[in-house]
Amino acid sequence: MPFHAELAELFREAGGRPLAQVASVSPEGLPEVRTVVLRGLADDGGPWFVSDRRSAKFRALERRPTLELCLWWAPGGVQWRLRGRAVVHRDDALASRSWDALPGATRALFFSPPPGLDLADVDRSAVGGAGAAAPPDFAVVAMELERCERLLLGPPLARTSWTRASSTWRQRELVP
Repeated sequence: MPFHAELAELFREAGGRPLAQVASVSPEGLPEVRTVVLRGLADDGGPWFVSDRRSAKFRALERRPTLELCLWWAPGGVQWRLRGRAVVHRDDALASRSWDALPGATRALFFSPPPGLDLADVDRSAVGGAGAAAPPDFAVVAMELERCERLLLGPPLARTSWTRASSTWRQRELVP
């Protein structure tokens, strides 16, 4: 089964919202890892998640748009590592669909003060709220995949990688 179909199946099994750790690089060159909710898959198999453009995560991806996601799917004993380029979507069909599908509590976060501020410095009456339209700080971060790797923790153990070579994918079986 191609990796696209396997990732789509994982999304179905996870109720359409699997969690993944996203790795990026800080301005100081240090690794940063965060958990994100994956909201969907593009036709090429690349996942996307939402982000606040005021967040440190978003600023890191703007500076260095290469990222890697790691998904662990306990029911199947499967780890996925996805590497690629971050592509930001604003004011397009993907961003609009994503905004419309978000629960109200998640939407409200985008109308709050910027992420990471010290709560002692924030007017608490400014926290929350929601709107019908996406605010300017809402963005969708999609991945243009360059490499995918699946590790099955069996038995038997199995490790497969797919690497993009222009418009095709090269598949290799690796030693786990």
